[in-house]
Amino acid sequence: MTEEQADQILKELEIIRKLKLAEMLEKGFSQSQLAQILGVSQPTVSRMAPKMSAKKR
Repeated sequence: MTEEQADQILKELEIIRKLKLAEMLEKGFSQSQLAQILGVSQPTVSRMAPKMSAKKR
């Protein structure tokens, strides 16, 4: 695997993680729950969440 291929896979995984976060927020999961599930901190979820909710409006 080349470095370019690895970078593309990482980008795709980040997109998948953000899509899953949006889906779970809509289902009513708390930011703390999502942080634990995704293996990130709650502030990271918080930073991601407003970007997505702003797009929905």
